[in-house]
Amino acid sequence: MVVRWIIGIIAALLVFVVGWAYHLASSVIQERNDFESQVRQWVSKRTTIQEIEEIDEYRGKQSYAVVTGKNQAGTPVIAWLTEEHAVMDRLDLAVPKKSVEEAVKKSYPQSQITRIVPGMDGEQRFWEVTMEDQDGRFHYLHFNLYTGELLTSYVLSPA
Repeated sequence: MVVRWIIGIIAALLVFVVGWAYHLASSVIQERNDFESQVRQWVSKRTTIQEIEEIDEYRGKQSYAVVTGKNQAGTPVIAWLTEEHAVMDRLDLAVPKKSVEEAVKKSYPQSQITRIVPGMDGEQRFWEVTMEDQDGRFHYLHFNLYTGELLTSYVLSPA
């Protein structure tokens, strides 16, 4: 009899945990879909981007939606967007993302790149590379978007 009660309680807890996890996952997915929908509206109203290739988010001193794509002439472009502002640049003049990735892998072979996103701080444009080393520390590297020069780097240790 006690075994049935224990099994029943465990089953109820499992149902609760699975339901909670499903709710959490679906709310995160919905937020991401809402974000992308809002960004697509900003792109159509405030930029010359005709073909969106990637939507990302940069979080620095100010957060931006970052959109890469092509304009009507087929030129690769990038836009940093907020509710109030839109800033655009030509991406064909930038150091390619792949080149930055290869250089970082070569310089930090023991680390794993987790993210590369174009960032902006004032007038400064850069590639922000986030990587995790074998000790679980996160490294943030900022490379000039147009020259590839390393601008800043810092490390955050796990808490």
